[in-house]
Amino acid sequence: MTGAEPSLGSILRSAREGRGIDLARVQRDTRIRLGYLLALENGDYGSLPEPVYVRGFIRLYGEYLGLDSRPLLDRYRRETTTRSGHNRRRRQEARNATPRRGMVLLTANRLGTALLVIGVVLLVAYFGYEFLTFAGTPDLRITAPATDIGAYPSLSITLEGETVPNGQVTVSGLRQNPELTANAAGVFRVEVELVPGSNLITVISHDPVTDRDSAPVTRTITVLLPAPSPSASPSAAAG
Repeated sequence: MTGAEPSLGSILRSAREGRGIDLARVQRDTRIRLGYLLALENGDYGSLPEPVYVRGFIRLYGEYLGLDSRPLLDRYRRETTTRSGHNRRRRQEARNATPRRGMVLLTANRLGTALLVIGVVLLVAYFGYEFLTFAGTPDLRITAPATDIGAYPSLSITLEGETVPNGQVTVSGLRQNPELTANAAGVFRVEVELVPGSNLITVISHDPVTDRDSAPVTRTITVLLPAPSPSASPSAAAG
């Protein structure tokens, strides 16, 4: 079972040490900077200049040590290709991670914006509701009698209707004008006295919350009582 393939740097270092040559002498003889020689032997390709110069260093250094430069250059190419692939994968992973962080940030920004918009909409809706509630007049509807009555045969009638909850209802236009309070559902019912002939009844509701009056609602009830039966004549009674 063979071990791992030796690196370019270890081959150069072993050849140099086998000949008993130090790096200072190599620098003096080849005119390659000491820092570049150290980088080559340590495999620190990031500290070396452009690849075209590095290949020249390897060729010169290998020939100086009595080595064939072609396998050295092949090994350099394989090592740099492997490292480049690793670096590309790391860069790709970093790029793939960046959108995810960006997506999280974007999602947080959108969530904050959405919450702000919802808050503004709710605030506008609330003030709109308050404005409509306090600016509008309270509702009032007479359900019985549903319409005017042209020939009503009685001197009393029951008024029924619907208004705002606990609305204060006032009836006017009659000899006796009652006032009453609708229940919690806004329903009210009251019996009123009429007079023979035309009775114009006006009903108004006051909203205790907004302190506003409703539009008046009217009903005209015309009372026509049946004529009394004629009594028997005195002559007929005597006979």
